[in-house]
This record gives sequence, structure tokens and C-alpha cells, in this order.
Amino acid sequence: MPTQTVSPRATVGRSKGGDPAKHRIILDAAILVFLREGYERASVDVIAEAAGVAKQTVYNHFGDKERLFLAAIDHERTRIAGKFAAGEQAAAAAKPADPGAELLGIARRVMVALLDERTTALRRLVISQVSHQPSLRAALDDEPAPLVRSLADTFRARTARGELWINDPATAARHFIALIMQQGTARTRYGTQRLGAEEQETICRQTVGLFLRAYRAPGRPIGGPVQASRGANPLTRVNRR
Repeated sequence: MPTQTVSPRATVGRSKGGDPAKHRIILDAAILVFLREGYERASVDVIAEAAGVAKQTVYNHFGDKERLFLAAIDHERTRIAGKFAAGEQAAAAAKPADPGAELLGIARRVMVALLDERTTALRRLVISQVSHQPSLRAALDDEPAPLVRSLADTFRARTARGELWINDPATAARHFIALIMQQGTARTRYGTQRLGAEEQETICRQTVGLFLRAYRAPGRPIGGPVQASRGANPLTRVNRR
């Protein structure tokens, strides 16, 4: 009988039992230790001490240091997605009619979430380590899934109203995030220097402008709803001026 292989991400953070609160405490302690000591020098003993638990408890929850590290990255993604979601909830009551204004607000919240100091420090740590330990590439995979879903829902709703023209909202959401993340990462030198409020605003406005030129519905400026032509592929219009 063939054996079934399991990817590293499939078992990340899989607890063998125990208190979920203790699980989170270990992850928070692990992030602090990994950032302070680096991946190689961070030991399970030190992480256990920082978390106030026995070393065996860490192993019971995560199995080994590599899985603990990957689980810590997932834990950080969840924190960032929650930070973005909190901003979305606060903005929901005053959602603007103009999609450009809504996208600018979203861009600002994505910027705050993705340029979080702890997140960028972890990203630098993964990049520095992955060439020595390729199995950690899993930690570089994907944007936070809840953030992608939230953006995709917004794009889907605006497309249904004829304001945007997007046939793959999830891919468009990843494009939107990438435009902000790549500029933000480059201009902060991977989070090693702060980005001023004016420069953040410039990145957000440039992102929204590029995105609307690629995905706005045809026929009139983005300010009002229009009826998209049937049968055409909106992605053929990406390079339209």
C-alpha cells in the first residue's frame, strides 16, 4: 500500500492536546526568542523558559523546533489578519460609495498590517535562514488568507455592481496586496527603517491608481457604477491607458 506524504504546512502547530491558551503563550514566547536569538541559536529550552512551561510541553504541542517556528509564523499571520479585520470592522459603518475611496482606505489598512514591526522582523529572519534550511520556505508562502478573502469579497461586490471588472477576485486581491507589500518592503529596506506617513500615503494612492487602471469597469470614470460589456475578458484590459 502506498504511503501518504504530509506536507510540513499540513502539520504546523498541530497540538497533541493541552490548553489552547498555553499553546498561544508558547507561540508568543517563541516569536520573541527567535527574533532575539535567531533561528539557529534559539533553543527549545529557552523558549520553554520564556513561556513558563516545561520543555516537554513545547514538544507535546509542536513536535520539534522547525514545526514550532512554522507555527509561530502562522500565528503571526493570524495576528496580522486580525489587525486588518479590526480596521475593516471599524470602517464598515462609513463605507464610501466611491470604490476608489474605499480602496484607498483598504490600502492604508493593508499598509499598517503588512508593515507591522514584528512581522517584518520575522520576514527578515526567514529570508536569512531559508538558504541554509530550505524546509523553512513554507514560512514564506502566501499572504494572510483572511486578508485575501476580505479583499476578494470587496472586489466581488464592486464587480457585481458594475464598478469594477474582475473575473478572479482572489488573484486581484493578491495583486493589490503585492503592490503595497513590495513597495513598502523596498522603501523600508525590509523593515529596517521607518516609512513616514507621507510616503505611506503615496504608496497607497499609487497602488489604488494602478489597480483601478487595470480593473475598473469600462465606459466611464471609476466614480460611478457602469454596466460592463458581456462576453469580454476584463484581464485583457490590464495595460489600458
